[in-house]
Amino acid sequence: MATTGVTFTCFGYTLHTVHDFLEPDPMLRMTKNKSTMSLRGLLGIVMACCCTLGAAADLELVPVRVAPGVYVVYGDLKPASYGNDALTVNLGFVATSAGVVVIDSGPSYRVAQMLHRAIEKVSSYPIRYVINTGSDPARWLGNSYFKKLGVPLIAHEEARKLMEMRGADQLKAMQALLQEKAYGTEIALPRGFSSDMEEIRFSDSLLQLSYFGPSQSPGNIAVWLPRQDIAFAGAIMQSDTLLTLTPDSHIASWIAAYDSLAGLRPRQIVPGRGTLVELARLDADTRAYLVTLQAEIDQAVQRGATKAEIISQAEKSKKLTAFKRLAGYATLAPANVLQALREKDALR
Repeated sequence: MATTGVTFTCFGYTLHTVHDFLEPDPMLRMTKNKSTMSLRGLLGIVMACCCTLGAAADLELVPVRVAPGVYVVYGDLKPASYGNDALTVNLGFVATSAGVVVIDSGPSYRVAQMLHRAIEKVSSYPIRYVINTGSDPARWLGNSYFKKLGVPLIAHEEARKLMEMRGADQLKAMQALLQEKAYGTEIALPRGFSSDMEEIRFSDSLLQLSYFGPSQSPGNIAVWLPRQDIAFAGAIMQSDTLLTLTPDSHIASWIAAYDSLAGLRPRQIVPGRGTLVELARLDADTRAYLVTLQAEIDQAVQRGATKAEIISQAEKSKKLTAFKRLAGYATLAPANVLQALREKDALR
């Protein structure tokens, strides 16, 4: 049987094109009609598989150098979709003389695999650790790829608890969204640490996994590189797009976590979403929004406004509508007001 021609890789298996199937051996020629039909059917299945995965073969992640050995892969600012592989957060990695540390594994096995390929273009060293900065599925569902490589997975214990509690639902939703692109994605929980800081030390690098308290959700951490004076902020800070409040968010503690991270005075900050910017821009895109939203809700509640009145007033608020410049405002702003109200009710 000839093995020339183009090959496709589908779900990890190499499939050869028509040249493999159109040179039957003498035994097949004896039953030509039946064999031809069977071979054509098999060829159809093979080509259907490859055509289905055609779009899934196009993903290429491009690392952007932040500093020597420090890289970011930017996620899409648009909502998670099949088209963007649900990669809506920034991923990163630090290449040291002893190996590579990955910061967030992405939303799927496929994205994690592509991240690994991108890393291999800039470093020949093995992956030593994967850090999950939070329980957002886009930050940890790629763990299953690295687990198969035997790489240790690390997160804060509070985030690990949320992953354990919600992981099955997160995986099911991701599989529904990504369809065949979610192939191989499984739940792989990290080891949790309970202290405010855990360190990863190499001879030429130090990574401090820093927990400043709940922000977008409990267990959100930043990765601080004191020797390079660089911070990966995770969900604590973002630029260019409006924050998303979740049922786990606590605005006051989020502001406190932001201030603690900002207090380190990093020379460069890689936000959880959005581009690399100065701290002043993160103040404007993250902290200012949280402070403004909290103040608007507090003032409305003190006036005795109803929930419907508060929502209506928020839509007209000049202070809040100033954030229309951020991506996703039209969709996220009303939901954030509702979530802030729920938090206020829960604290009463």
